[in-house]
Amino acid sequence: MSLGSTAADTDEGYVIDSFWTNWYLEAGLDMSLQNPYGHDFFGGVFPNGKTFGVNVAMLKQVTPAVGMRLRGNWENGIGLLKNDHDNWLAPFYQPGENRRKGGYVTFVGDLQLDIHNIFWGYKPERKWNMQVFSRAGGAYNFGVSKGTPLIGLGIGNTFRLNDKLAIYFDVAYNMVSSGFTGVEKNTGTGSNSNGFFDISVGVKTNVSKTHGFRKATREEDKDKVLTKAWGKEWYLQFGMDMSLQNPYGKDFFGGVFPNGKTFGVDVAVVKRFTPQVAVRAKVNWENGIPLFENHHLTWIGPADNPSENMDKGGYLFISADIPLSIKNILSEIDPERKWDPYVFPRFGLGCNLAISSSSPCVGAGAGTTYKLNDRWSLYADMAYQVITSEFTGGAGHTGMSVAAGSNGFMDINIGAQVRLGK
Repeated sequence: MSLGSTAADTDEGYVIDSFWTNWYLEAGLDMSLQNPYGHDFFGGVFPNGKTFGVNVAMLKQVTPAVGMRLRGNWENGIGLLKNDHDNWLAPFYQPGENRRKGGYVTFVGDLQLDIHNIFWGYKPERKWNMQVFSRAGGAYNFGVSKGTPLIGLGIGNTFRLNDKLAIYFDVAYNMVSSGFTGVEKNTGTGSNSNGFFDISVGVKTNVSKTHGFRKATREEDKDKVLTKAWGKEWYLQFGMDMSLQNPYGKDFFGGVFPNGKTFGVDVAVVKRFTPQVAVRAKVNWENGIPLFENHHLTWIGPADNPSENMDKGGYLFISADIPLSIKNILSEIDPERKWDPYVFPRFGLGCNLAISSSSPCVGAGAGTTYKLNDRWSLYADMAYQVITSEFTGGAGHTGMSVAAGSNGFMDINIGAQVRLGK
């Protein structure tokens, strides 16, 4: 994102060493509580929605305040942890069938904010630290051979045992699409949603040679790259974009122009935690401005009258990205660098205003910034998002008969970035 934080322009912070320091391994057990649409969670989750599984994760502690975790979970696939009353796992009301077919797996990325370190300062000897985290990824249910995007929120806790080991305890709620629960009919997050809680406990251990953060001041480290205070390194982005719809069953390369082409505007706020890692919160309003209308648009809901999509406001896409600076990770950090290419995972929510339905969405992208001066930059990026049938309004529907297909769209953005504050 075309910046580097050095001791020359900061009060004090923590020294940023190599990207490959402060890595941790987590492994543990978990219990999930299913919450399918239309069922009485509090009245029936025990025993109908209770399952057990195992999880493993890799965690990068970017700064004392921010961590990134990649996590895999295998649920309801181990006979020793079986629940013979798992009626709420697809295929429904066939206890044991989901486990017999392999249960289900999730692969997610979590962005963790450490509450203790943000509000009470970094203390490496602290016994208990609490985190909140957002989550995005995917789930695959072997019981019905169906995958889904997944987004969620959670609360975590770590309890320090010594310099090497800690215990973790997390609780999260994950939202998935209708296909995961084995139903033909879409529910859509606009009317309600399917989801599940997962409660995890396990062991966390440091796997890198160095861990923790060393505090530095202007006098101590003139040339070190440092973390910034929470209120610094904020940026505003604003620009225009073109989206290319890719509903299931359509010939993308043969028909996206003009059937799937829309235009819109976007605005985003970026927080740069280190020269290597940032977080971006973005809002995109698409196909809602008559000046940008595509009169040949057919690949968006409502499928029976696509022109209504613009008449009723188009759609909103609200997302969060984690841009990773390729050059600052792989080479020396240079605050004067003009070009700063980055890659990012993305998660969010697509809201089709024309059909009053929403959908979880996950994706990935790449982009670059070009530094004009200390305050202004240009940016351009491109991403592909996978989204569920709830969003498409009949333009593309995978249903339960399709295991590998998906709906999605590509967006291409260009605009300006301005640094906020000093």
